[in-house]
Amino acid sequence: MAKVSHANLVNIFDQGDHEGNAFIVLELVQGITLRQALSDLGRLEADQIHQVSRAILSALAQAHSNGVVHRDLKPENVILADDGRIKVTDFGLARELGTETETGSLVGTVAYLAPEVIRRGKTETASDIYSFGIMLFEMLTGSQPYKGDDAMQIAFMHTSQRVPSAKTLYSGVSAKLDELMLWCTQPESSKRPQNAQQVLTWLDTASELPEIAKTIKLPDQINFTEVIGELPTEDKPFSKHNKKNPLVRWLLASLITFGLGSGIGWWFGAGPGALVAVPNLSDSTQSEARASLAEITDSIKISKVFSSSFAEGTVIGSEPSAGMLVAKGSEITLLISKGKELVSVPNIIGKDLATATAQLIGARLSLGKVSQWFNSEYPIGIVYAYSGSDGTELPVSSSVDVKVSLGAIPVVAGLQEDIATAALEAAGLSVRATELQFSSTVTKGQVIAVVPDEPEVGKGSSVKLVISKGAETVKMPAVRGETILAAKSLLESLGLKVVIDTKWLSKDYGIKKVTGASESVGTTLRVGETVIIRSR
Repeated sequence: MAKVSHANLVNIFDQGDHEGNAFIVLELVQGITLRQALSDLGRLEADQIHQVSRAILSALAQAHSNGVVHRDLKPENVILADDGRIKVTDFGLARELGTETETGSLVGTVAYLAPEVIRRGKTETASDIYSFGIMLFEMLTGSQPYKGDDAMQIAFMHTSQRVPSAKTLYSGVSAKLDELMLWCTQPESSKRPQNAQQVLTWLDTASELPEIAKTIKLPDQINFTEVIGELPTEDKPFSKHNKKNPLVRWLLASLITFGLGSGIGWWFGAGPGALVAVPNLSDSTQSEARASLAEITDSIKISKVFSSSFAEGTVIGSEPSAGMLVAKGSEITLLISKGKELVSVPNIIGKDLATATAQLIGARLSLGKVSQWFNSEYPIGIVYAYSGSDGTELPVSSSVDVKVSLGAIPVVAGLQEDIATAALEAAGLSVRATELQFSSTVTKGQVIAVVPDEPEVGKGSSVKLVISKGAETVKMPAVRGETILAAKSLLESLGLKVVIDTKWLSKDYGIKKVTGASESVGTTLRVGETVIIRSR
């Protein structure tokens, strides 16, 4: 921004580094922000709006001509100085036009973001114009066009709705300024003014405001320009008739008054200027709507629009809308429902939740229920499934449920049962039961596998541990020459049953030797089989 200098920009004087801390020296401007002015005054008058708008557009035009977009234009970033100057500030998000202006992420304040910024993260000079248009709506009406419980809801409104006329909130707004606001907030950037100079030129040539101005004081030392009428002159129109006979003057005035009264009464009562209110036609059929309008006009047009609230073929409303006063014979457009508009759900598998949400909003859908499940194929925090992934089209504004990966279930195979249980519980799982199985590869007492109770496992789910009983078959060890007691203990540790064939008393098992066995050394035996050892 240092290369952009303008009377309506907070200028940059210097930059440098002090002990490793980067700094920028900016122009000091004392005053309040446009946001504070709107909070104090509500809506602004047309002459005030004209002065503020011209200052903002002049500053933006200078930036745009130097290839710089602001990207965060809002009332908080417009300063109304105590000395009457108006300054645009806070180019903290400003970028030179180029590839870096398409970041794929949402920047700026959501209440003023253009639809293309929300959908694609793409910022251009026309995006600044949209932000100015939202500010213009706020200056005309005292409120923003979209309100919601959270930023995501407001962002969705910017991409799915059209900014309404300011006259819907305040009928007394300037028609020209309202026209300009609607032009600047066109949803498609190509239909908006492409830079601030284009808007500034329009404002200067199409303004309804008189040329002579004076400075007025508003609360908190805000200075605006109040536009006044032409200054009085010494010549008074029709002054030569002032000395005529008073009776003649009275008669003339009476005749004019009577004539005007009669003419106006006929024009607006029974004549072409008669005004009637447009009836409420919502939720009626076309034939019913035409019948309701029969006494007002024969000039009826049909416009078909999508609607999520009205069945196909039903009248949604009219233009002008219900309650508006129109002259008899005026053209009225019936808005007929085409039913719900269907859109395809974008492929969001493999995306993080923030990126997936932005893509859904860009497709005029919204984020629905988010559930988290263990999934070994996708990293933690990545979407791996969503409703509508089968190609089914959904109505605009529908919510899309997504499943987000918690990563793989902790690997506990080969761990002792108590250690494995602690690891699973730390991950949010509950060990419901254990099951013993033979295993030729896993040591007895260690975990063979984790078996979920449900197809999908999330935090709080229960699982079963499969624990190794050791190998199912064993090799017959050499026991000849061992004491009876030692041989018996060895065979039983292998899971074999032992029968002792001996003449000795049991008290001698610790000293008497085994002389033979029923199975040869190295023979493969199933766990649980019986082996006879002899001592004679």
